[in-house]
Parts: sequence; C-alpha cells; structure tokens
Amino acid sequence: MSPARRRLGAEPAPGAVTVVEDRAPSPLPAGLGPSLHGSAAVGGPTHLRGTAVAATAVLAVALTACSSDDSPQGEAQRATATVTKSVPGTPDCGPGSALSQAEWMEQCDGSPSADPSPAQPDTELAVGDTFAYTDGLKVGVDSIRRLTRFGEWDSRPEAGQTAFRVTYTVTNGTQAPYDLDHLATTTEGGTTGGETTFLSVEGAKEMTGRLAPGRSGTFHDDRAIAESDAGSIVVTVSRSDAAWIEQGDAWLGEDPHWTGPIE
Repeated sequence: MSPARRRLGAEPAPGAVTVVEDRAPSPLPAGLGPSLHGSAAVGGPTHLRGTAVAATAVLAVALTACSSDDSPQGEAQRATATVTKSVPGTPDCGPGSALSQAEWMEQCDGSPSADPSPAQPDTELAVGDTFAYTDGLKVGVDSIRRLTRFGEWDSRPEAGQTAFRVTYTVTNGTQAPYDLDHLATTTEGGTTGGETTFLSVEGAKEMTGRLAPGRSGTFHDDRAIAESDAGSIVVTVSRSDAAWIEQGDAWLGEDPHWTGPIE
C-alpha cells in the first residue's frame, strides 16, 4: 500500500504509513524571533549588537568631552561671585544658609534651591570681568559708556545712532613684551544684532604699541550703533601673536565675549 498523506482534519487509514512533509518554517518578520544562526552564537547578531552599543557609548563620551564648556584659551576672573537664588516659598539651602544641620536635612533634601545655578562658560563674561589666558596675558572690558560730547574735529554718530566708548584693560603677565597689535576686537549689537561703525573721538587711547612684562594699560574703542540695536553690546577679543598660535589648541578655542548694556 502506498503511503497516505495526512490531510487536515482527516484520520490516517488503518495500516497506512504517515509521512510528514519536510517544509521550511515560514519566515518571521524582520526583527522578530531568534536569528537563523542563533542569537547566542559567538559573532552572531547579539554579539554584533553589543559591539555597536559599546562603540556608540564611546563615541558619545568623546563628543561630550569635545563639547565641554572649559576653554583651552584660559579662564574667567569674574568681578562678582555667582549668587545662588532660592525659589520663593522654599528654605534657603545655599552654601550660606543659616539652617542647622538637622533643619537642612529635613527641609533641603531634594529642594530645588539646593541645586546651584548652571555655571557660565569661561568665555561668556560680563562687563567688569577679566579673561586670563593660559600664558599670563589678561584682558578685561571695564565699561561700555554712552558718548555725548564731541570736539570740533571728532567724528560723530549719524542720525538714529547711539555713540559709545568701550574701555579695556590689558595686563601683560608673560615674560616678554607684548605687541598689542596682535589683539583684535569685534564690537556688535548683543540683543538684536547689528554692526557698529568706528568713531574718532578726542581723548581715546588706541590699543597699540608694546606692553612691557608686568605692566597694565587702559585703552578705548569708540563706536556708533543704530538706536534700535543698542539694547546691549557684545565685545569679542581674539589673539594672533605667533607664540600663541604655536600652542595649537589654545588659539583654536572659543574667543572670550563680554556682553553688557550701554551705560
């Protein structure tokens, strides 16, 4: 008797030999079930996925390190210390809190006021702050003040412009005379953008010449900007001296910026 194939819902005939067809299982949708080679095999999909995850983690750490707020050029020396502000209705949990240790543990554990405000990058400064380069040179923006008096031969702002003077202090903390022509300044609108134009006003001291080691100098830059863009001013200082450029990463770093209103 020839073998009989089993039909769905039918019983095999007495004495018949049951033959099971050798059919490949239907493929599962991509991403479901174990792989054909076994997910636990060495070099299999699970191993590859683990390697990919590890590589991604290493890349993320590297990118985080590259995007650090630390400036390779130097550090900020701020005129005023950052003050931690308490959230209204919560106890003062800052460093200068008058609470006892027991009160602090009871009231401040997890309090928002106990968390310090995010620190500003060293390259973001306020008027009055100083930026100290790694080689000892220091630059500070002392003030941004409105100009209202002009001499007979002075250049004047155009109609609809505000004139102002930026005052800098440069201190040479290096071991050699410093050529001030290697310091470049950019002055722009810091609220709604806007460019500035140079003014020549009596009494201004241009940032030029050489500064001896251990000496400081005060210099001025007179400018005019459209009144609509005069809400605040941002000043950027960059260096181009050969000794600084040779440091590589230092001169490739972010330049310091000072932002403040015209007083």
